[in-house]
Amino acid sequence: MVMSGVFMAGADAGAPVTAEDYYKSGKAKYKNENYTGAIEDYNKAAELAPDVAKIYGSRGAARRKIGDREGAIADAQKAARLGDKDARRILRMLDLGW
Repeated sequence: MVMSGVFMAGADAGAPVTAEDYYKSGKAKYKNENYTGAIEDYNKAAELAPDVAKIYGSRGAARRKIGDREGAIADAQKAARLGDKDARRILRMLDLGW
């Protein structure tokens, strides 16, 4: 599925404006261990593209890093429902206390 986005009036130059932009920004923040910032960006991406599995899989991973097990499970379940095969593996790991 292609991610769509909406132009945000008054947004700073270079600021994320599409779901893909927010997703990439979230990935960068996750890589830098800014898990809360990553979750915020993934939330914005999910608002703009609610049917994109990779957003929920990535947000679930960030939620797991901050100790939000329930949120991580919910996101992995949604990603799995949307067709993310990796999410099924993650759910199995979470069930095992990963």
